[in-house]
Amino acid sequence: MRCRPTLALGLLLAALTAGCGSEEPELIPQARAGQLTATVDEIAGACADEDPDTARAAIAAANQQVSELPRRVDDDLRANLREWLEHIESRLDRDCEAAETPTPTPTPAETATPEPTETPTPDPTETPTPEPTETPAPEPTPAVTVEPPGDGGVPAPEDDDG
Repeated sequence: MRCRPTLALGLLLAALTAGCGSEEPELIPQARAGQLTATVDEIAGACADEDPDTARAAIAAANQQVSELPRRVDDDLRANLREWLEHIESRLDRDCEAAETPTPTPTPAETATPEPTETPTPDPTETPTPEPTETPAPEPTPAVTVEPPGDGGVPAPEDDDG
């Protein structure tokens, strides 16, 4: 959480302390300036404690204190104080809220990248060239001779003429 102090609180405080110690007709009497300064400190403390409700109550108290200032206080100063209180109140939710704490994303653990290992390239194996084998020449197929049965055949018919 971080409280973002506003420029408005600082300027309001400066305006209040401008009248401290003097009773000039246009400035805030010292006692009243001390009360307003204490109320402004309450606003800042409530904002630092992330308590916008308490800060709003303190702003309402500061507005009441400005309303109760003596008539001799300069109207422009009075208007300026109210304007700054309105400005503070308009930023109250933003300035008094807890700052978002980002959820840390886990950092992945560093893993060692394995170094590449050299895979030995196998030596080329000589494949022996097969020696030619002699193919035997085909043996000639014996010719088959068919002989007629018997003595060579059927006897020829005899001739009657002769």
